[in-house]
Amino acid sequence: MEGTDEGEIFKSLMPCDPSKIPNVTLTDYLFGFLNKRLHAVAENPWLIDVCTGKRVLFGEVEELARKVASGLARRGFAKGDILYFVSYEIVNIGILQLAVWLLGGATRGSFQIEQPEEFRRQIDQVQSKFLAVDPETVQSIKKAIALADYECALINVGDSQVEHTLEFSDLANDDGTAFPAVTDIDPENDVLFICNTSGSTGTPKGVMHTHKNIVSLMASFEVLLFANYGYDESLLFTASNFAISIFWVSCVYLATGNTIYCIGRYKKEEYLDHVLKYKPKKMSLYPYITSWLARSSELQKHDLSFIKDITLGGSVMDPTTIRLLQNGFPEAEINMTYASTETIAVSIHFKRSDLPQFGYSPDGEEMVSSGVLCPLMQAKILDLETGKLLGRNKLGKLCIKGMHVMKGYLIGKGKEPSRSCFDEEGWFDTGDVAFFDSTGQLFVRERVSSMFKYYMHFVNPTEIEAILQEHPTVQMACVIGVPNKETTNLAKAIVVLKEGKSASEEELLKLVAVKLPFYKHLYGGLQFVDSLPENKGRKVDRVAILKMYS
Repeated sequence: MEGTDEGEIFKSLMPCDPSKIPNVTLTDYLFGFLNKRLHAVAENPWLIDVCTGKRVLFGEVEELARKVASGLARRGFAKGDILYFVSYEIVNIGILQLAVWLLGGATRGSFQIEQPEEFRRQIDQVQSKFLAVDPETVQSIKKAIALADYECALINVGDSQVEHTLEFSDLANDDGTAFPAVTDIDPENDVLFICNTSGSTGTPKGVMHTHKNIVSLMASFEVLLFANYGYDESLLFTASNFAISIFWVSCVYLATGNTIYCIGRYKKEEYLDHVLKYKPKKMSLYPYITSWLARSSELQKHDLSFIKDITLGGSVMDPTTIRLLQNGFPEAEINMTYASTETIAVSIHFKRSDLPQFGYSPDGEEMVSSGVLCPLMQAKILDLETGKLLGRNKLGKLCIKGMHVMKGYLIGKGKEPSRSCFDEEGWFDTGDVAFFDSTGQLFVRERVSSMFKYYMHFVNPTEIEAILQEHPTVQMACVIGVPNKETTNLAKAIVVLKEGKSASEEELLKLVAVKLPFYKHLYGGLQFVDSLPENKGRKVDRVAILKMYS
């Protein structure tokens, strides 16, 4: 960490020489690592769609991707083209994306139940000549194409045939002779993946990542990710096929020769069935699963000792939920990470680290650590009101800089990306409130946009939510600031109780009043609901809740 008279620039505790990051395409990097291990994993699956049973073996991946690439090239797909996909498919989309990247193209996926007008907007941005669909999404995409009066080829990646589409099987059965001899890809500047933000602050934005972004992150983790990986690091993963998380995890597991059990269609009532059927070594959980799972009585009915590692991400988690989850999975190491669509990964825990999992904010709130900065990553904390550079144990806005931070936001094909969230020195504004403790661990408190004021006091919703979720009857809670002329805002809680449990409003209001200072009390009241709305990133949709309950 570099100290100054005013504050500090925080650096990673994991050393990495940036000059050793290879200047190669992502596919060259992935297949280079996989081929070193292929003798041991050729007959093992890379991706398994647990909802359909479809799978692809490591020994098939590269040849299949090259055949599909040849089939695309034969039909006019060229370097710089962008394939847009809207599908629930996991395996065929995984192969199709590799094929596009081999050709020097890029991919962009979307939330499957957007309105046709939003599909049209996203398609217009990338000017796609090829759109991948399945039988469930094809009609919405056809409506979007009609709105745009747009000509393009539809690729059906689903299992049942769709009229007037190019079948994925036709691409997969190509003889490979149209695969170009040279693609002339520029790893540092050429984009390969455009991922939509969750839209929590408005219309989803397209986040542009280059080959170099991804390769630099993977290469900086080579010792941690590859040298120490065996062939039994199977992972049960819940994420839509268009998310940055499944993109990153799929790349890591392809390179290391390990299997991902993918749940592309999450249903709460089926989740533990998948866990017990496949018995993965690892699980990756997001807020919409974690809070429910940690409080589920089903955990005590099964032997879950085969789970050795649980990674949490996507949102701030409270200590109570973490402790409940640890009780349910006593053999698992539980790690909180911090990442975003724009940054892929910012901080991570060392395995079996001696660093404490919990800590306290400068104002005394118990919080969960997000680990230490990833290799080649720098960070700084700025005062929320003055913008002054802060030091350790000071809450402020988190800004980061690193080789794997996005190139920028998509404006349109052929146009320079927007870098509106970067300052003139290249620092990216995460929009999150955080602090670093004395050991260099990162603690993320809340989105700046989610915080509100009560008179002159900043109120952090997640702190109040954490207190509510300590109550044995509470399944989930969301706190919002209801506008008030006198106080600026009043804190109001929207609460989901566990099935079959009851609690009074007075009881929960008193719990918060006893544990928190006056300006964090629920002066706006408390309302019980059956469920909380989620946004496209499967996080609690605070914007929708504010509109519904303020």
